[in-house]
Amino acid sequence: MRGLVAQLRSIGGWTLPILGFELVAMVALLTLALDIYAHKRVEMVGGLNVWGYRGPVAHHRQPHETRVVIVGGTRAFGWGQPASALASEIRRLIMLTTDRRGAELRPVVVINLGRLGALPDSYSKTIEHFAYLEPDYICLFDDLGVPGAASTEPTSALFELTGYAPALPLVLREKGMIWRFGDVKRGYASPASRNGAPPSLLGRAAGSICEGTGRGLDGVDRLAARMLPSGNRNAAPRDGAAVDYADAMMTAVDAAHLHTRGVIVVLSPSETPEQARNLRALQIRLNSENPAPPWLLVVDLGSEAELYDQSLRLDGWNYSAAGIAAVAARIAPALLTFIAKL
Repeated sequence: MRGLVAQLRSIGGWTLPILGFELVAMVALLTLALDIYAHKRVEMVGGLNVWGYRGPVAHHRQPHETRVVIVGGTRAFGWGQPASALASEIRRLIMLTTDRRGAELRPVVVINLGRLGALPDSYSKTIEHFAYLEPDYICLFDDLGVPGAASTEPTSALFELTGYAPALPLVLREKGMIWRFGDVKRGYASPASRNGAPPSLLGRAAGSICEGTGRGLDGVDRLAARMLPSGNRNAAPRDGAAVDYADAMMTAVDAAHLHTRGVIVVLSPSETPEQARNLRALQIRLNSENPAPPWLLVVDLGSEAELYDQSLRLDGWNYSAAGIAAVAARIAPALLTFIAKL
């Protein structure tokens, strides 16, 4: 009898951990399913797709396809605009030239890997991480060494480990804001500037729970990201000197050249003393390549007076739809120069 009791206790001792593991696995799978669903709802509005870049997930390369990848910071990301705004406009301008009656159809795919606040020392890592996209050309769209927005790197342990960029935390937070305040803009606004009648008590309670869940998931993911080893986080602080900026950009150019047949360096307008210093240092490095390599082109957006116009910006920094169209109109001809050589 005692042996039977001991055997039952032994089985019970194993059952609870197994049930606990199964419960955790089910919750994880449910969370992943909800996150994928959330991605499909928001990725084209202005977020990232499941693999961490702007716009739809790229398909496998087609025969005769021309594939362009954009790597860069805040202006490359295109904050405040649809996820595919810059990529679609560049593609449209290229197709207007290459799609001719009687000519061979060459599909054009443009993929935007821009990241909010990303700086040149992160570009090489981005290029290597997304090398599986097999681009023909890479555009390094840089903001001359300034973030232009709070950096998002590294904020997700899940992305660092798997390449999957979670969207559920942000979606839950903003859904909670809608229930609490009536819309997302009021949720992000300061309490003093929130006007209008508040939603019902039930809506505010549900919104608080939803927003709190999103913040909790995001906090856990960020905490885990800080615990992961990272070359960028463990490196000695950089002093932001112009020569360091130029070195980082040239390293990114070399990394891009390893994976493509052509590289285009796109430089934002210079609007601060730091940007001006960085621009001069980079120009010295680029001009030292004599003769200029045939696989490298530079597009200096600072030479276009139109792009300094505040009416083309949403908030003094990020470009509006008209501003993005103006930027695309400067990038597309450089890409066409490469494509014409095929």
